[in-house]
Amino acid sequence: MTSSPAQSAESAVSSESVETTLFVASRGASPEHGLVRADLRDGAWRLRTLATADQLSALAWHPTLPVVYGTAGVNRTGQLLAWRVGDGAELLADEVAGPEELEPCHVAVDPTGGTVVVTNYTSGQLALWRLAEDGTPLPDPLRIQLEGSGPETARQDAAHPHQAVFDPATGQMYVIDLGADLVRSFEVDLSDPATVSAREVATGAVPPGTGPRHAVVLPDGRLAVSGELGSTLVVGRPGSDEWAVAASTTRTGPARTRHERNYPGDLQLSADGRYVYFANRGYDTISVLDVSGAEPVLVVERDAVVRWPQHIHVREDDILVAGWDSSQIVRLPLVDGVAGEAEELLVVDSPGWILPTHPALG
Repeated sequence: MTSSPAQSAESAVSSESVETTLFVASRGASPEHGLVRADLRDGAWRLRTLATADQLSALAWHPTLPVVYGTAGVNRTGQLLAWRVGDGAELLADEVAGPEELEPCHVAVDPTGGTVVVTNYTSGQLALWRLAEDGTPLPDPLRIQLEGSGPETARQDAAHPHQAVFDPATGQMYVIDLGADLVRSFEVDLSDPATVSAREVATGAVPPGTGPRHAVVLPDGRLAVSGELGSTLVVGRPGSDEWAVAASTTRTGPARTRHERNYPGDLQLSADGRYVYFANRGYDTISVLDVSGAEPVLVVERDAVVRWPQHIHVREDDILVAGWDSSQIVRLPLVDGVAGEAEELLVVDSPGWILPTHPALG
């Protein structure tokens, strides 16, 4: 790993949003791949690789410090990386995500900034590091091995957690387990400044074959969860086995890219909590579903323009979508929370994750 600036580039496109700095996980194995900073200046985006990382897949900010955490690695020992971001990126930590982990897939920080958690897809293990006051992960993380399976044996042979998300109201951690068709609830104890402890307190079984991937917490405490294997959105209470289900797409037949199936992925919540924005990766579309009622309702489905929409970032007046396979980031304007037609915003190599600038950076 390196924390020195690498290559830079320009993309002459404009933005209608006031947000002029983005941080992107450029996913690949070349020197230009890794943590990329994009700044909009004089109508053009200028790109700079702040830190090289091999297959950087997910990013998360510390809530109060300009420290960004990332998961990296595919088909080799995975990593948790941490950088302090300023003019460049100072490497604070390069930790083993899991002793037998080949593809860590998500990283999250609790709202207090006390712990960072990595979901290890291959090994089915959670790893939680206590964070020092400067945001550095402390040694000896807590490792929790999950067990379980589901009906689709090719992808659900064992537990395969894909995301951990913290409830901002209660602090409870929900682990979305694709392999076991479960939403697991954990209580996390940060009372000891040197260590972290956690215990599983409840499980909620989603419909068999859903393959839950990502989740958002709705204003009323329910969860909306993307079903990667079922091409569905499921909505329900944590710890419950009762879920309302809606198709995530109107499309049928083979997918447009990569695989024969859709394999949807990321979803994000609108500012008012009424809608979720849902990435149908195989069909290259973005669906908007109304989750304000008891049953989720598909409102509109837009062509994402990009290929393999991997991640969504919600802003005040639009959403940004990272197209991993087409090396594009596009924006879909929002009118009363509903997404319009996509237009290209930025060209960046293999974008897999988008973060806004941190408040501490000004």
